[in-house]
Amino acid sequence: MTQRPAHLSQPGLARITVEAADESTALTIAYRLIERRNLTGLSAPYRVPDEEGVRVAMYGDGTPLPAPGDER
Repeated sequence: MTQRPAHLSQPGLARITVEAADESTALTIAYRLIERRNLTGLSAPYRVPDEEGVRVAMYGDGTPLPAPGDER
């Protein structure tokens, strides 16, 4: 059995990677996701050797955010 990474130690947590052709697009899409879901801030944009594109990563909780005005 493999051990889960510490940042994925609970059910409902996930790492999300946005990959795009350029840094601007990757950041724009990632920030739009952050606005709508319970996600962490972004990693610095990075490239994978021998692969095209730019990536940014964030972590998320599958628990939905309350709707605006919902006081739970």
